[in-house]
Amino acid sequence: MLKIRLRVLLAFLAGFFPISCSSPAEEEIVPEGLVINELYAASGDDWIELYNSQESPRDLSGFLIYDNPDTKYRIPDGVSIPAKGFLVLVCDDTGAGLNTNFRLSASGETVFLENAQGTLIDRVTYPALGDGQSYGRYPDGSETLAISGVTSRGASNGNSQAPAISSVVRNPLVPGLNQSVTVTAQVVAGAGISSLKLWHRFNGGTYTSVNMTASGQTYTGTLPAAAVTGTREYYVEAIGSNGRTSLWPTNAPNETLSYILNTDPLPNLVINEFLAFNTACCPDNSSGAAEFDDWIEIYNRGTTAVNLAGMYLSDNKNNPFNFRIPANNPAVTTIPAGGRLVLWADNTPAQGPLHLDFALNSLGEDVGLYYIDGRTIDEYTFGAQSENLSWGRTTDGAATWRVFNTPTPGQSNQ
Repeated sequence: MLKIRLRVLLAFLAGFFPISCSSPAEEEIVPEGLVINELYAASGDDWIELYNSQESPRDLSGFLIYDNPDTKYRIPDGVSIPAKGFLVLVCDDTGAGLNTNFRLSASGETVFLENAQGTLIDRVTYPALGDGQSYGRYPDGSETLAISGVTSRGASNGNSQAPAISSVVRNPLVPGLNQSVTVTAQVVAGAGISSLKLWHRFNGGTYTSVNMTASGQTYTGTLPAAAVTGTREYYVEAIGSNGRTSLWPTNAPNETLSYILNTDPLPNLVINEFLAFNTACCPDNSSGAAEFDDWIEIYNRGTTAVNLAGMYLSDNKNNPFNFRIPANNPAVTTIPAGGRLVLWADNTPAQGPLHLDFALNSLGEDVGLYYIDGRTIDEYTFGAQSENLSWGRTTDGAATWRVFNTPTPGQSNQ
């Protein structure tokens, strides 16, 4: 009887005090003429641009913007946006001034905007974005959102976006002499594509272009073979039917894609030992405190010293260009004949030239050493590893491998 009365009471109260359980992603938007107009979430500082479509300025004191309802950023008191104007918020996780207390994800997410009373007035879900690309409204304040290959931070987006290039790959990844290279570009095109051009030069010469051939949104062009050693630089230019253009890389030709044609004999180096599950063995003291990081030992079985500067280490044999060893400290990166060098796979390259920008996976993966042009010096694929036990060659430079109950980083394998 008590349970029945309680249910009746709750139903009665619900009629006077409706309870909403909807999330911000499900809430109805109440438009107020202020919208999230453009977002940027790639290299450098992320940012969000707001646009006021009204004919009068708008006080934004206390407005809230967020990508997580638990950590909302409040726009400071006294901040306003002019009529038909823009306001940019930098998303750098500091929460000071016009800098939000969150960053944006380059892989895409949803951003919410509330007025000072907590009413949801806009919501934008954006897709994955590449460097130099933004997601915005065309024209400003409209319902049409699209990726653009050119950003317009703090200014009008215009009536239509620039074409955006989502990826550029070459095949083969590591070319040789007298070998042409196929370059493939994937394009996001809301306004249509007029053409794609593949610009290239060899050994610092003059840039020339190749028209790329379309198959849907995939464009292909060929870089010519070269009979001599050197460096081939290239970039892609996309031209929209609206006349707007974009580049990959975005600041080309100041920055380009490139590959080296090289005929140097490969140095006599091998991956000699590594530890991929370090919790209590062989501390890294570079930061001033003992850190138990993964590590890779390189052994020089040649008769001359070798400087690793400009060579690459990777945990993926399909991407030999993962981490380039810095060239500014030869005293540290040189291995004498018969010597060893330990590099820390700790994902903290800021700690020094012997610290890599990746860590090893204890469940198993690749580990490889590659020359300045990407050719394979040595690589090894390993399986699941045991805690604080290393895996290495039975003796320095030997062909067979075994587990080491007592790891020997920087010392002879016995």
